[in-house]
This record gives sequence, C-alpha cells and structure tokens, in this order.
Amino acid sequence: MAITKLVSGSYDTLDATKLTGNLPAISGASLTGLSSPKIIGHAYDWSAPDESTTSSSMVDIPSNKGRVSYTTTGTDSNFIISYGVNYKQTGNHPNYLYFFGLRYKIIKQSDSSTLVTGTSRLLCHNINEGTLITNSDAVTMVEYLDPGSLASGTALYFQPQFNTQSTGTCKGIQLNIYEVSP
Repeated sequence: MAITKLVSGSYDTLDATKLTGNLPAISGASLTGLSSPKIIGHAYDWSAPDESTTSSSMVDIPSNKGRVSYTTTGTDSNFIISYGVNYKQTGNHPNYLYFFGLRYKIIKQSDSSTLVTGTSRLLCHNINEGTLITNSDAVTMVEYLDPGSLASGTALYFQPQFNTQSTGTCKGIQLNIYEVSP
C-alpha cells in the first residue's frame, strides 16, 4: 500500500478514501449549535372509561373519564404521548367501512383553555354492506404535542376525545406522557 506524506500541518479538505487503518477517536465536545432535548418528566395512567359515542365529530369522553392531570417540570416544554386504546365497534353502515377515532388535547387547568389538540387517529374496519358487526380491537399510537409557551409548574389536563361512524366504545386507555425539554 502506498503512503502519502503530508508536507503541511493544515489542509482545507481531505479525501475520505485516503483514511484507512486505526484512526484516533474524535471528540464532539467542541461542537456548537446542537440542541439536546431531554425527557424531564413522565406520567403513566390506565383508565377504563367504558363509554360509547355515535358522534362523527370529535367529542370528549363523558364525565372526564380518561382525563389525566399533569404539572409541568420545565419551561416551554413539549410532549410526546403514547396511548394504547381498547375499543369496540358495533353497527350497520352502508359505506362498507367503519371508523373509530381517538386523540388527545391539552387543557390548561387554570382557565380551561385548550392549548393544543392532537391529530385524530382513525382506526378502520372493512365490512360487507348491510352486515351488523361487532369488532373489538386494540392499538397503540404516538404523538408529539407542542402546547406553546408554558411556565414551569403549569397544571394541565390531557383529555381524550373520540368519534365513530357507528357506535364506538372506548373500553380502556393506557397513557404515557413524556415531557420533553425544548
């Protein structure tokens, strides 16, 4: 193998194909401008709302069932939520397809304002036209929610909402809330 001798200690560019053999470790300690979000808070909840809806628009699960209270640790935090839902679909719809949707919204406890609403996650079932069905299923979803500017110590609610095209029943929800530093 040919060895190339460098005659100067400084080069603007170096062809990576010329680097072979045992190379020294490179430290990233001097890198700047890199953000490092961290999980700074976590909450877990299991609830069994066992509530039904026939609404095709998103509605809160009745009686605040499935609602989780959380107080922020950091300032201007964002949230990653992971939720598993057990649900049941029942109905007879002419469109060959049933849907059940679930999402979360974050509510500020002090004034009941909605800070951010997640995206509806539709769960669909294909059926034969005019066939009465009952289908139970479970699914896990993950979503990133940015509620905007928040002070540390802000009390929040994570409120589930659901909708359906027939009769949808939310049997149970397992929720993990991860507070992430900006």
